[in-house]
Formats: sequence, structure tokens, C-alpha cells
Amino acid sequence: MASKDIAFIDLSLLDENLRLQEEGISVEIIGPTNKPTGLVIDIYGPDSTRAAKASAELSRIIEQQAASDSNLDNDSPEMLRNRQILYLAKLTKGWNIPPMVDGEALAFSEENAVRLYTKYPIIENQVRFKADRRGSFIKG
Repeated sequence: MASKDIAFIDLSLLDENLRLQEEGISVEIIGPTNKPTGLVIDIYGPDSTRAAKASAELSRIIEQQAASDSNLDNDSPEMLRNRQILYLAKLTKGWNIPPMVDGEALAFSEENAVRLYTKYPIIENQVRFKADRRGSFIKG
């Protein structure tokens, strides 16, 4: 029931949240000793235009895989994890310094983000935790 004293509801906080999701936030990666590694990964939010585009691209990939006769194990745990990592890589905006993976310093690209998240689940989990939560994109 609406109050007679209220003429409107101010949703400007939601606008700020959407703006931050479009700009992205930084995720400081913590190592297994619970100390910062020095790696900072920038990500877009779950309601950003980048996230909508990533979802659409991923849907097309899933449809193509489902239509392919050569790929019969479309819903295996490995395939599902690969899709989750691909989506997260599409939400990744960049990183502050090239991380070293298998002796190679990785310049930022979507492909290298997939490689980083696949190799190091500890990094993937920290980035996913922030990327999946709208609350991560609220200024404190």
C-alpha cells in the first residue's frame, strides 16, 4: 500500500550501481597465504552491457555445441566449468601487471584470462565472487 505522503521513490542509488557496473571494479587477488599477490583484476558487473553481451555470446556457443554431432558430452562438469570460465573472461576488463603463467607473462586478452582462470582456480574464485554480486558494485 502506497503512502499518501510520498510522491515518488528515489532510485538514484540503483543508477549509481549500474554506472559502477559499466565502469567496472578492481579485485585485489589474495594468495594462499592470505596476503595480496600484487595482481589486481578489473571486472564489469553482472548487470553491465558487457555481461549481457557475454551471456548472448555464450548462448550462441552453447547452441552451436548442441547442434554439433561431434560433441555429445555437452553438459559434462568439465564443459560447464569451461563455459563459466569463458563467461568470467568476457567480464574481465584487464589487469594491472602481466601475470606469469607457465613461464610466460600474459598480456591481457580474453584468451589469456581463460588461461589464467583455468590454471588458477584460486584466482577464478575470487574474481567470480566479486563479479557475481551486485553488492560489489556499491560504493561504501
